[in-house]
Amino acid sequence: MRRMLDLHPFTARLALLALVAALNACPAQEPGDSGPGTTSGTGTGATGTTDSTGNSGGTTSEPTTGPTTGTTTGPTSAAPTTAASTTDVSTTDASTTDVSGSTTDEPPPALCPDHTATDACCCFEEFANGVGKVCGTQSLCPEAVFDCSEIDATCTTKDEAPIDCVLTALADGTMVGALQVQYYIDGGYGQRRIELFLQGDGTAYAIEKQELDLSGYFRPTGRYILQAQEYFTTCLASDDVQAKSNCLEDITGALSEVCFDGFNYNT
Repeated sequence: MRRMLDLHPFTARLALLALVAALNACPAQEPGDSGPGTTSGTGTGATGTTDSTGNSGGTTSEPTTGPTTGTTTGPTSAAPTTAASTTDVSTTDASTTDVSGSTTDEPPPALCPDHTATDACCCFEEFANGVGKVCGTQSLCPEAVFDCSEIDATCTTKDEAPIDCVLTALADGTMVGALQVQYYIDGGYGQRRIELFLQGDGTAYAIEKQELDLSGYFRPTGRYILQAQEYFTTCLASDDVQAKSNCLEDITGALSEVCFDGFNYNT
């Protein structure tokens, strides 16, 4: 009995040491403890939760996601976009240059590029059955229009104001611009048309045609000396439309410069 009592403290000590060792070993071997898993999960984020082993899944996921995202964003979005923009700008500049060049290289206006007003023979163009002008001009009055009868050679008008305007410009003698006088014969059976381009010095370039039925005639186109100013002043003072009509049939005198000779034509 005494021997057993003597051994009891030693035995108790062994038991105590065994208990302590068991308690220290429990946290590492306990399958239900989630401490280490939680620690690994914090480092790997959402991918750590998917991997039930803890650290290995999270460690594999993080390096893969990082470089992949960086590679895609770098070369794909930056370099190709810049190259395309450079190409577009270059194309636009070339197009603008081409348009500008073609505009600059266009040929000048036909026949008389240095004349903006009808003041020279090069301002006129002869074509089949007619003569036209290629230079600009300012009209001084509305067209003076007469309705005439070939049988009794009388003329009337529906508006005398344009006729007086034409006569006033001719009587002034210094105006520069265009005047038109039109005679309609027998309701369109024939006509006579006079276009004057006053030069402001008592002369005018003139185009005049006379047409009857199916044939017509252009007087020589060129620069004419006009009737004296007093001639037109007298016509303007008349109250007779017929007198004004007769007056305007003889606007021009001598031909001082010929642009085109007169010619006949058929309609």
